[in-house]
Amino acid sequence: MASPSTHTKSLCPYCFRSIPAQRISTDEATYLSKSCPEHGDLGKTLIWKNHSRAYSDWIRSPENVSGHPAENVQAAENKAPTSGNCPYECGLCADHRQATCSAILEVTRHCDMDCRICFASADSDTVEHPELSQIEEMFLAVRDSAGFPPIQLSGGEPTSRNDLPRIILLARKIGFDHIQVNTNGVRLAEDADFANALKDAGVSDFFLQFDGTTDEVYAHIRRKNLLSTKLKALERCAELEIGTILVPTVVKNINDHQIGTIIGLAKEWIPTVRGVHFQPITFLGRYPSAPHNEDRVLIPDILDAIEAQTGGELKVDHFIPPG
Repeated sequence: MASPSTHTKSLCPYCFRSIPAQRISTDEATYLSKSCPEHGDLGKTLIWKNHSRAYSDWIRSPENVSGHPAENVQAAENKAPTSGNCPYECGLCADHRQATCSAILEVTRHCDMDCRICFASADSDTVEHPELSQIEEMFLAVRDSAGFPPIQLSGGEPTSRNDLPRIILLARKIGFDHIQVNTNGVRLAEDADFANALKDAGVSDFFLQFDGTTDEVYAHIRRKNLLSTKLKALERCAELEIGTILVPTVVKNINDHQIGTIIGLAKEWIPTVRGVHFQPITFLGRYPSAPHNEDRVLIPDILDAIEAQTGGELKVDHFIPPG
């Protein structure tokens, strides 16, 4: 039985204009239904399955979120009023007051890989990076709008920049005390001197792309057999005593059956590995076409797989909504 729909806003995937949308919930699932004046009916997109936890039990409003650092809460209170043209101009405006929990700065579009699945469509032929002066402006903008939240340096592949240690030092100088690097781990594995320089500069931890425990998974998603490289990157982090978060991109029928084994490997690498951040595939960037609903991997799918594949060691009820 369908429950009353909830009106919201979304974007047209073709022209990116803001359009009205509805969240339609049934006993089994929640869908987003929308229509564009130019591109017509866009159908119903599956956004949640209610088999493990209802969508209404998972979402949290900003007003009910607590526990942010005081300076971040103050920054949220000071946000400018919305321009009325959300989400194009307002940034983190007064209508979206949840404080910044982590700020992601893209320091390059260059990448040394050509993954089948890349939400950023990073380009191996792109050689120019933002200047250090531009990156300093990014850091200052984060400071002025959000205080000093954790910083994640992303891209592209940040380790393609030889001056990445200088960027970390710059962030430390401005006052950020947690600087994470989002990386595929290839240069960590292959370049010990560069990894040492990152530690000396003050990197806090690595957000390490880690899709599975067999080469078949990497061959499909990343076009290369990379398991030995990933394990070498973990060895490097252990030698340097730098913490690491494993980050699997979960693709249906490719590596969703390895969720439990990834958690098992993470346990073996404690204290170097400090967590696993499962990311359901995002159908953007290099992905060739719009997916069917049955292709989607959703948060409830991940939660159910964690419980089933760890033999109940971790349960759905152990997880709470983010915020």
